[in-house]
Amino acid sequence: MGFAGQGGLDPNVVAKSILEGVKDGVQGANLQHLKRIRIVLLKINVFLAFKATAKQIFGGNTQLTAPAPLVPTSVISRGRSGSTRSSRSHSLTSPVALDLSSLVTSLPDTESRAAFLVIGHTNNEVSDTCRELQQAYEDQCSTHTFFLDEIRCLTPDEMDQLLSKVNSLHLQIDTSSSDRWVVKGLKDGVNEVVRLIQDALRRQVRDKDQSILFNQVTWCILGSRGIWQKVPKDVNYKLEKKDVKDGIVDAQGVKWTVNLRKMEAKACHSGEVTALKRLENLSDFSLPIYWDNMSQGDSLQVIDLDPSSTEYQTVKADFKKTVTKTELKIQRIQNMNLRRLYEGRKIELENKNGSVGAAEKILYHGTSEESCSSIMKSNFNRNFAGQNATNYGHGTYFAVNASYSAQNKYAVPAADGTQLMFVARVLTGYYALGQADMRTPPVHVAPDRYDSVVDNMQNPSMFVVFHDCQAYPEYLITFK
Repeated sequence: MGFAGQGGLDPNVVAKSILEGVKDGVQGANLQHLKRIRIVLLKINVFLAFKATAKQIFGGNTQLTAPAPLVPTSVISRGRSGSTRSSRSHSLTSPVALDLSSLVTSLPDTESRAAFLVIGHTNNEVSDTCRELQQAYEDQCSTHTFFLDEIRCLTPDEMDQLLSKVNSLHLQIDTSSSDRWVVKGLKDGVNEVVRLIQDALRRQVRDKDQSILFNQVTWCILGSRGIWQKVPKDVNYKLEKKDVKDGIVDAQGVKWTVNLRKMEAKACHSGEVTALKRLENLSDFSLPIYWDNMSQGDSLQVIDLDPSSTEYQTVKADFKKTVTKTELKIQRIQNMNLRRLYEGRKIELENKNGSVGAAEKILYHGTSEESCSSIMKSNFNRNFAGQNATNYGHGTYFAVNASYSAQNKYAVPAADGTQLMFVARVLTGYYALGQADMRTPPVHVAPDRYDSVVDNMQNPSMFVVFHDCQAYPEYLITFK
């Protein structure tokens, strides 16, 4: 029985008439040869009408099934991954390097399949239809191979995103190879995975470039309290590449617009204007962020501090705690060679002393015009010990209080009455009580010695060091 619904009648009326006729014809009849009645329905609305009517007439157990082929047929089987193929089971949990297999345990264990039963009047029609289906399938699907080095660049969050996409987009991952993953499925889904991994690769390259640059060049922003702060690594990269059209965000999350010509930044919310600074580092030494930039080959700079700056006011406040005289000038000593040696010694003591570390302190050392230039260029020299005092050993002496170093016998007045005093960084480490005949600190735990000596173990007011690299002349105060 064919072409039901082709006469333009209501499909429900036609369905009821045909199916009731079938029911009346077969009920109670002794049928010996009739085994099956086929109804060919070409339109979906007609099919649905027949289906609903059949349930009413024959009950809920009635099933409408596809007919057997009228002519030879072809079955196309496809998975959800990129090519038409015979069905096969495929595990997604094969072990790979770095145990990446543990990250894909949530994926399906086998590939999904769909089967198409193609029926036609002739073999040629069936073959043509199969080819068209195959081509349509291939046009919509794709396959992409990722090497494991690419997968390993993903962060845990990015890996979660990848697996989520694979599941939600019904993709397949072949992890059977030891050095690569193959992703298969609809083009749009595969392309999303490709974009995710390519973004991760670009991020990895960018992070590497940012880290390399961060060691070479340091950009700083002057904070609200007048203290220089490093900008985050990604902002450092943007500033160096002059990619600031969208502004920058500092380590505190404040957004700024940038004027590189003026080396200024303006806070987007408050309108506050502050300074920017760029420091070029050496391969083995990073400039302190409060220093001014130094040119290649320029190992010493003496910088006059602005009296209104936080740096100047901090040094002055500590000096004035014990000195009543007036500071006239404060200069920062930027000696790259001396500072590099000092930082190396600091690391050495930190490694040696454990929890005590280098015990860096800010101390004072009075000097004269004659010795001042030599100290700025070549550091404190313990060979000159004895010029002022050797009560606690033949080393370089530093006072806890500026008032001690301000005495005329240490800060020798010039002809105009001005005096000089260094503010020094000193590595005191483990210290012992000094004695006049000492030329090195006493033994601490053999074979190591103490790092410095003091005048009083309970309340030191004086530290003596015997290693020239263990102190650094940070500032020079001219006072009167």
